[in-house]
Amino acid sequence: MDRNKSDTSADEARNDRMDERPKTEETRGSEGSPVETEKKPGLVRRTLRTLAKTVLYSLFLIAAVVLILGAVEGLSRYALSRTVAAEVYPKDFTMVRKDFTQPVSHYDYDFVPGVCLEYNTHKGNNYEYANNAGFREPSDIPMEKPADEFRIFLNGGSTAYGLGAVGEAAPEMAFYSLEYRETISHMLEMILNATAPIPGKKIRVYNTAVWGYSYQHHIMRFLTKLRVYQPDLVVSLDGANELPPVSRLVKDWDYFQEGQFNGVMREIFTYKTPGLSSYLTLWLKNNTYVMSLLWSGKDVFQVLDEAAAQNRGMAGANQPNGDASAASVEEKSRMVDRNVGTVVRMVENYHSALQNDGVPHILVLQPWFYLSKKPLHEKEKILADLPGYRTYYGIPSDKIYKLLIDKISESAKNKGYFLVDFSDYFDDVPEWVFTDWCHLTAGANYLVAKELANLIKENFLGKPLGRGDAIEKKEEHFWDLAASATVVYAPAPESPDHGPDKMLSGYPGEALYSAGLTNPDDRGEVILDLGEPKQVSRMRLVWGDQASTPGQWVVEVSTDQQTWRPFVEVQNRSTDNYSRWPGFEYYAAEPVEARFLRYKRLGSGSQAIKLRLWSVFR
Repeated sequence: MDRNKSDTSADEARNDRMDERPKTEETRGSEGSPVETEKKPGLVRRTLRTLAKTVLYSLFLIAAVVLILGAVEGLSRYALSRTVAAEVYPKDFTMVRKDFTQPVSHYDYDFVPGVCLEYNTHKGNNYEYANNAGFREPSDIPMEKPADEFRIFLNGGSTAYGLGAVGEAAPEMAFYSLEYRETISHMLEMILNATAPIPGKKIRVYNTAVWGYSYQHHIMRFLTKLRVYQPDLVVSLDGANELPPVSRLVKDWDYFQEGQFNGVMREIFTYKTPGLSSYLTLWLKNNTYVMSLLWSGKDVFQVLDEAAAQNRGMAGANQPNGDASAASVEEKSRMVDRNVGTVVRMVENYHSALQNDGVPHILVLQPWFYLSKKPLHEKEKILADLPGYRTYYGIPSDKIYKLLIDKISESAKNKGYFLVDFSDYFDDVPEWVFTDWCHLTAGANYLVAKELANLIKENFLGKPLGRGDAIEKKEEHFWDLAASATVVYAPAPESPDHGPDKMLSGYPGEALYSAGLTNPDDRGEVILDLGEPKQVSRMRLVWGDQASTPGQWVVEVSTDQQTWRPFVEVQNRSTDNYSRWPGFEYYAAEPVEARFLRYKRLGSGSQAIKLRLWSVFR
């Protein structure tokens, strides 16, 4: 065979085999010399398949997490629906996620409109909600004031709001709380309309107070919110919430950075890590059921302010960073004067803002347990043994409050604004006044409302005080006269468990007096004997249910059980919603003398009697 032909054939075969190999690309190696990299179409396919698997797996994980979170959210919603929350928010269950308060950049925080402010129903009261403006009111307030309304705002902190016992005092006071009808604002409205009516107008006293507020909040909130509602008079009752800020003796003290939640607000608005985490917590609480369940009804906004360690409605507690022990006595004195002077100027500015708007103003300084010299009730003896708030940052609270009162009183004389000092008002009252270190009982609230009504009647409405306006023995206004009364006559109850004593317990409850009037001799009336003639001016009735509420009824009084005269007579089924059951509350223009009281149904129809409560007061 020809060797050249053989070599040529071999070369051609080798070239053919080379042509069958994948084409190569020339690249540069580390030495700059050409290197061939094999192109692999399968590599692209494998990469795409891996990427697709990764995406699908990620989507699966995301879907799984979403489903799990959705399931947890659904279970949380279900769990909450099995609690009292379902009863509290039957129309809009999403409200269960809302806090009591919400951040407001202008003045720290405010109540959330529509949120349930009062859950405690052991007194038989209804759940109470913030109205459309975020006030503690059972009805909305129109921004445009009706022509037939004289509008008064009761402004202030937790005492004006009507908070019960808080903090460590709460369990000791059996978690004593005040329902709406026991607030100063409501009692003031009832007294004024009864004793100082304005022809052609209804006097409305709105509770615009917010727990924890101090004077810095009052001035900013009035300027940015309250003024648009056109109040005819503002009554500001406060003072105790100034004690923590003025007691903090530090060189870089700034009153407007001492607000109850100011620290949380500053961190949020400056985008600091604690602030952003606080904001995230607030957002989750207000938008998820699971966080609402975990927080168990707590107000997150308040709890987040751990640095201030403040109880609801009470500003302040001792903080290490507020310790002024290193300062000299002279330095401490200067800091106290600076802090108190700043608050006094804020009071003056607040009054000036109201004055510039043409709104009359009454400034009221509230009582403080440690400053009071009253004879201690058994409940108050318990308070005296608790650590409480005797000091703020090591400063005695009674001494700093007395200094603040003296300075504000001096300012009021110089500037001419209307000041009322209740700090020593209860010094001669042996009854239960304080539920903790600054909050008051219902009886104490009535006396404050009565005194304020007299001041408003005489100084702002231009009406003389009458015999019924006099307050002689303060302690008599605390007593429910019916609670110790003797039942002279009552139809036979349907069972021993429904006797007339059930309606004299002080607060309405599940138990009630029920009489079917099945005997021919039964009369559709109940007669009480107070034991001796008493002055009577207030009364409350609560019936068993709507069906047992009479369309017409009368309560009469007598001193001898022979001659009767009407105390209050109602010709229609007029009831209020302060209790879970229909009720009626009455304040007389003048007190009447009575030893016997007779409740009697009038008109036709069923004469059955079902009463959960009958209370009578001086």
